[in-house]
Amino acid sequence: MIVRRMVAAAVAAVASTVVCAGPAAADDFTGTYSVTLIGATGQSSWSTRTACAPAGSCVAHVTSSVGWSGNATLSGNRWTMTVARADGHSCPDGTRHAEMQTWSWDATTLDGEVGGVSTDPASCPVGQANSFSLTRMRVGGTPL
Repeated sequence: MIVRRMVAAAVAAVASTVVCAGPAAADDFTGTYSVTLIGATGQSSWSTRTACAPAGSCVAHVTSSVGWSGNATLSGNRWTMTVARADGHSCPDGTRHAEMQTWSWDATTLDGEVGGVSTDPASCPVGQANSFSLTRMRVGGTPL
């Protein structure tokens, strides 16, 4: 009888670990991050919330402090998202034009690149992709 209870307790403990296990560290992108574009002035931040399906696919909803949001997907230890930005980049004449931006970053190092495609490439072409880095400031709602 005691052996059965011990076996049942062990099975329950293992089952709860499997069922309650959270995503792996690279999968869990929930938190607040400072965003530094290499070679650019100013800084912004992202608030993120990650959801992972039982099959292992993860999506992080990203909300930027500069007014846009998007959904990043994780594949091969790399997060990627594409967002439409009405004011995506500066043109040579000082105006701002819309662009479709693609952000991609390493889930471990948090270093990445952002590039864009202009909606008006003739009068306002987009330059080369920019490197950026993310620094985690909060995990979930807890400051580091």
